[in-house]
Amino acid sequence: MTVSSFFRHKPEENSELTRKRNSLRYKLFRYMFLLAALLIAAFLIGLSVISTAFRRQSSFRSALQMQMAVFSDDLSSEFDTLQVWGLQMSHSVTEQIRKYLNTSHMSFSEINDSETALEALQESVFNLLKEKLLQTDSSGVFLLLDATVNTPLPDADSSRSGLYLRKSSPADSSSELLLYHGVPGIGKKNNVMPHRKWKLEFQTQNLPGYKEWKKSARPGTCSFSDIFVLPGTSDKVLLMLFPLFSADGTFLGVCGFEMNDSFFQHKMAQPTTLSHLTCILADIHAAPEGQPSGTLQVAAEQSMSCGSTDGYYLAPAGTLTVTKNLSDRRVLCSDRITSYLGITEKVKLAGQNERFRAYVLIPRRDYRQMFFQEGAEVVLIFIFLLGFALFCCRYFSRRFLTPVLNSLEQLKNRQKTNPEEIIPEIEELFTLLSEMERDRKAETSALENEIEDARTELSRINREYDDARRELSRLVYSRKKEVDPENYQQFLNGLKTLTRTEKKIFLFYLSGKGTREIMEENNIKESTLRYHNRNIYSKLGINSLKQLLRYAAIMNGEDSG
Repeated sequence: MTVSSFFRHKPEENSELTRKRNSLRYKLFRYMFLLAALLIAAFLIGLSVISTAFRRQSSFRSALQMQMAVFSDDLSSEFDTLQVWGLQMSHSVTEQIRKYLNTSHMSFSEINDSETALEALQESVFNLLKEKLLQTDSSGVFLLLDATVNTPLPDADSSRSGLYLRKSSPADSSSELLLYHGVPGIGKKNNVMPHRKWKLEFQTQNLPGYKEWKKSARPGTCSFSDIFVLPGTSDKVLLMLFPLFSADGTFLGVCGFEMNDSFFQHKMAQPTTLSHLTCILADIHAAPEGQPSGTLQVAAEQSMSCGSTDGYYLAPAGTLTVTKNLSDRRVLCSDRITSYLGITEKVKLAGQNERFRAYVLIPRRDYRQMFFQEGAEVVLIFIFLLGFALFCCRYFSRRFLTPVLNSLEQLKNRQKTNPEEIIPEIEELFTLLSEMERDRKAETSALENEIEDARTELSRINREYDDARRELSRLVYSRKKEVDPENYQQFLNGLKTLTRTEKKIFLFYLSGKGTREIMEENNIKESTLRYHNRNIYSKLGINSLKQLLRYAAIMNGEDSG
């Protein structure tokens, strides 16, 4: 049973449709198309997940920028509103002082050392200050008069009379008011109790930059103090200063509002989707001492911070240093405990552009945790895609090779092949192999015949060669008997004495070359050839070329024999 007959079936058992379906080309196309479709689908899913991760990063940057915009707007709105109230208050207080001085027939300088006049002046403006404090989102209100109750005292130059009212709780707008500076009797009349750190007068040396501010103060302007800790308390405060001048330009004092850190933390708390949000308002006018040029540093005592409306936040500990500037105003910051990632920009408060800088930050560990999860998702998707691709390749390769291997196994075991399982390419392959096998056998048979003919011819040639050699031996023997043994021996001995040129000429003669051919090949003259011929004849003991050829033939015959 031949290979081709093993795979040959009736036409009705192997339809054209079945052949096409079982074709390796068709199966390969079908499996590769399905594999490509699955891999493309998996790739698109992975790409969607990865793009989602990148969109989250973009959304995070957008969230930071949006948070900064909201925080900046809140700051500007708050302090711009206080500026309007402060300007109104400064006009009202100035007018009240003018009325009191006119009614009392006094000049402003005459109220120095007059306890009665200073108390009466404070009482005339007390309700005005209290009303402004209750109307505004501020933690305190104050009036500092450029006068003192006792000028002879050593510190009279820095001691100034006035009123300072503060809210006891930033979270409760109806909380009680406390008197930090001023005549306590006036406060008690108006249900305002003295602060636990109450003092009668202001000490201007505790107000940073007061002397410089006083020199540059102008009517109708608004300024900010440095952020400082209020003496006797742990509260950091930022004061808005509104100078008071009389009609003749006399400096009367200053009034304004207080914003302390507790009130700022409560009032400026931000609605946000960011975790552990920290918002900072920093006074870059009062930078830390020794700060390197071009380096942003924010001291905790020169800034105020707040968090989100529904969570806690990490207030900077010590000096906050910007360690790296990124794109889109983003920065990396760190203090002695925590690293932050966020955004910063200068903010315009009450018309001052270069004074304050806002920061919107989150702990860097929260950012890393947020994007570690996304990175883990990307890695898992990559591992899934790789595993899925390997599984598909293994599955489809086995699906493709199994029918081929089964056909080969059936062929090896000489089993009958189901017509539905016949692979056309395998059938065609083995048909071709059968034809090649027949051709090879025919060629082998022809070669064997040629080899047999060659062996017969070789035997004939060997017999003829043996006959020729025996005939040659006989002729040599008969020739040898015709020559003189002594002359032949001299010929043999003389061959050993020939020079290289003479041996060459001798061999030319043996090969059948003539005199002209020898001269042309050796490029010698006829006289030179005659000279060598005489030497050859003399050494060999011969006198003619014929004798030379005869002795040489006898010698060759002996060698071949």
